[in-house]
Amino acid sequence: MTDMGEGRVIAVAGAKGGVGKTTTAINLGVSLAQTGHTVAVVELDLAMANIIDFLQFEPDRTLHDVLSGTAPTTEALYPIDDRMHVLPSGTELAGFNAINVAALAPVIRSLRPAYDFVLLDTAAGVSPETIYPLRLADEVLIVSTPRVAAIRDGKKTIELANRVNGEVMGVVFVRAGSGRAPPPERLATFLETDLVGVVPEDGTVAAAQDMSQPVCLFDPESPAATAYQEIADSLVLTGSADETSDGDDDTVLGMGGVADLQNAEKIVENAAEADPDGMRGATKPLESDELSTADPDDNGFEFVRRKGE
Repeated sequence: MTDMGEGRVIAVAGAKGGVGKTTTAINLGVSLAQTGHTVAVVELDLAMANIIDFLQFEPDRTLHDVLSGTAPTTEALYPIDDRMHVLPSGTELAGFNAINVAALAPVIRSLRPAYDFVLLDTAAGVSPETIYPLRLADEVLIVSTPRVAAIRDGKKTIELANRVNGEVMGVVFVRAGSGRAPPPERLATFLETDLVGVVPEDGTVAAAQDMSQPVCLFDPESPAATAYQEIADSLVLTGSADETSDGDDDTVLGMGGVADLQNAEKIVENAAEADPDGMRGATKPLESDELSTADPDDNGFEFVRRKGE
C-alpha cells in the first residue's frame, strides 16, 4: 500500500447505460489492488444494482441499508481480496424508497481515510443519485464506447460534472477497435477531455462475466485485462493526493444535508426542461455549419469532424 494520505475518490461515470462503467470500476479496482493499493468500489446504481452479478458473493447488508440508517458502512463492505472491498447496492426495489441520497457524503467521507482509492460506480441517466457523486468525488472518469449515442451522452455527463464543480480527469473508451469509429484520440478531442485509456473489444470480458469474475482475474493476460492494468497504472502516476478535496468544504462536498440534495434536484430539473438545446451547448447537436460533409467511412461520426480539419 502506498502512502497517499487520504484516499482519492474517483467517480466512474457515463450518462448512457451499458457502456461498461461497472466492468471498468471493478477491473480498475482489481488492478489497483494487484499493485498494492487498497481499494473500495461503491455501487451507486441504487435502483438497478447489478454488481453482484459480476462478482461471486451474496450480500446480507448493502448500501441501501447504510443510506436508510439500518446498518453501519462496515457491515456492508465485502472483501474481494486482501486489498479490495465492495460496497454493493441492494437489488430489492422495496428498499429504494427508504434511501436518503444525501447520506452518501458521510459514507464516502468515512471511506476516504481507510483506502488509497474509492471508486464510485455511478448510475446511468440524470437523477440526484447520479449527479450527487460527481460532487463528492475528487475526480470524474468518463467511460464510453466509441459509438455515437454513447459519445453524445458522455458529453452530457461532462457538462453535468462541470455544473457541480466536478473535475473530469478524462475518458476511457471500452469495446474499442470494432466498427468504423474514429480514433479514440479524436473522440476525446470532441469531448474536450483527456484520453485516459482504451480497452479493446475482447470476448474474454463477456466470458469472465459469465463466470462472475473480473477479467483481470479471469485472464490477466487478455488484451482487456492488460488495458485495465495500464489505466490503473496511469491513475497512480498522474494522481496527486495533495490536490484532492479534504472533505471539509461544505460548498463542494456538502455535509449530506438538504441544500446539497436540492442542488442536485435543481440540476435534474434544469436538464429535463432544457431539451437538446438547453445544456449550454454541451448536449445539443453541433450545428450544420460546424460540420464537414459526412464521410461514409466515419460510420455516422461526422459530428467529430469540424470544418478546417
